[in-house]
Amino acid sequence: MIQATFKEQGEDMVAMTVEGHAMSAEYGQDLVCAAVSTLTISMVNNLERLTGVRPLVEQEPEGGYLYCELPQGLSDAQKQVAQILMKNCYLALKEDVAKSAPESLQVILIH
Repeated sequence: MIQATFKEQGEDMVAMTVEGHAMSAEYGQDLVCAAVSTLTISMVNNLERLTGVRPLVEQEPEGGYLYCELPQGLSDAQKQVAQILMKNCYLALKEDVAKSAPESLQVILIH
């Protein structure tokens, strides 16, 4: 199972950790894994592209672990874009992917 954990401080999302494997199909055929990977990697890449700020990112080269944390000191405009991207990823994982494959993906929001 994949566990995606989003950390919130106040009303702002500040970090995301994704770990595990969906195991919903053979390697290379796993649609849950593909969806989670696409959404999370796209969010990380677009954080840098659209805010001009590099988030703190840690990942395992073989997959199964991704951590992303927003840096301190974002301008109001950068923070607004970052929040839209993080909340979009959270909602897509929780409301779209996890609802269709609850045995393969758990999405958690911690305060």
